[in-house]
Amino acid sequence: MRTIATLCVAVILVIGAGASTVYRAQAQGPDVLVVAQGVDMQTGDPHKTTLTHATNVFANIYDTLVWRDASLTLKPGLALSWQAVDATTWEFKLRRGVRFHNGEPFNAQAVKFSFDRMLDPKTRWPGAGSIRLIKSTAVVDDVTVRFTTERPWPLLPRFLAYYGRIVPPGYLARSGEEALARRPVGTGPYRFVRWVKDDRVELEANPNFWGEKPKISRVIVRAIPAESSRLAELLSGSVHLINIVPPELFRPIEQSPRTKRVDGRSLSVFFVIFNLVNIPRDRPLADRRVRQALNYAVDPRPIVTSIMHNVGTPVATFCTEVMFGCDTSVSRIPYDPERARALLREAGYPDGFDFTISTTSGAYPGDRDIALAVADQLTRVGVRARVNVTEYGVQLRTVQDRKLAEDGWFTRFTDFFGLAYIIPNRAFYSRGEWSLWRPGHRGFDQVMENAVVAADEARIRDLSRQLQMLYKEEAPGITLFTAPNVYGMHRDLEWTPRPDLLLTVADASWRRR
Repeated sequence: MRTIATLCVAVILVIGAGASTVYRAQAQGPDVLVVAQGVDMQTGDPHKTTLTHATNVFANIYDTLVWRDASLTLKPGLALSWQAVDATTWEFKLRRGVRFHNGEPFNAQAVKFSFDRMLDPKTRWPGAGSIRLIKSTAVVDDVTVRFTTERPWPLLPRFLAYYGRIVPPGYLARSGEEALARRPVGTGPYRFVRWVKDDRVELEANPNFWGEKPKISRVIVRAIPAESSRLAELLSGSVHLINIVPPELFRPIEQSPRTKRVDGRSLSVFFVIFNLVNIPRDRPLADRRVRQALNYAVDPRPIVTSIMHNVGTPVATFCTEVMFGCDTSVSRIPYDPERARALLREAGYPDGFDFTISTTSGAYPGDRDIALAVADQLTRVGVRARVNVTEYGVQLRTVQDRKLAEDGWFTRFTDFFGLAYIIPNRAFYSRGEWSLWRPGHRGFDQVMENAVVAADEARIRDLSRQLQMLYKEEAPGITLFTAPNVYGMHRDLEWTPRPDLLLTVADASWRRR
């Protein structure tokens, strides 16, 4: 495990060498905000990825029909109003006079084009499964669009606040998908200026934005993989805001007169998800007893204490008390190494078996160290566990293509909607965008499909509890604990973190410079 001392040495070395002159000069401007995250966006096309690091950029360039503020309250976006016409039809009234950054008009045709594109299998958008109930999108007139759903879907507007970024059809028709991937064009508060791949994305305020104008005119989103380097740049003043701050970096941020630590509410959970894609019956993980044994073998409490510096709360299944519908009376599988060994013997593995975990290093707070700690606990019950560190983009592509070579995937999932069933809908439902449980569990899938279309609060609670109990019984992964939502910021920067982790910065402002 990295220590504060080691990191501080790294920080001193970096600062001593001097931060990049060009970035330091850029950061000194009174109307500039420099943000640093661990990974660059992979594409500028919002219909090709749902990865958080790309979405952090998209959230400032593109708009959705509905959006949510920092408290996750639903607000009108490109749509001024919406209503259910009948059980399977929603009608949205759009804003007039909105234009894309290239001058192209926004209208109902752009909405239909965008949703048709998102749901087209040829697009290969990972988020398509989350809006799979949309059967068709129809243009009523220039400012009216109708969605027809396969089944009643009362929560459609809530989903469209995250899924459904609108792109300009004329731009794609003239210039093609590669142009959008390189030079994104939306209707959002910031417009694209430049992208230096694996280095930075530069944005400028959109003077014609339909909503409240951004308070800071220029934004630079830098990709700095090393946590210690991000800290060094923040402390030197070359960067003003860093996300995904690991606990071992809290103290330097708190002690510097130039910076401050800001905590946001967390809707994220760490998991080791088992690779169950078309798994042969003779493989260890095909046996539910083995999957349960691995859960009995892992105790997240010492990991929270030693690695996360007591930031994080062990979670029973896939949801927390702040997510609507989560039944906190459902207990997690207890730490019981003797029970783990007994189940392994019962399943025919008295001497254990080989088990590999794929993890990133620096994509999430403490990711590599957490994965190593889980592997260490598994070895204590006879499982020959080891960890493979993989580059973030490579790992996600293999998961998306269902070609992960390892037995387990260490990752973080976020509930973007404050609903207990959102994470399993993405991670464990067989048609979920990141599911490694394929062909899946028929009972789990059926309850999941019923939960997505449930409208009554009591019904949502009941179905969410059913999902929790099925998850606990089938054990498609090891749930660990809530992930921190901590930021390092310049002391004069005013900005409110969001529970959904998005770096939307149009509301950021400088107190004084």
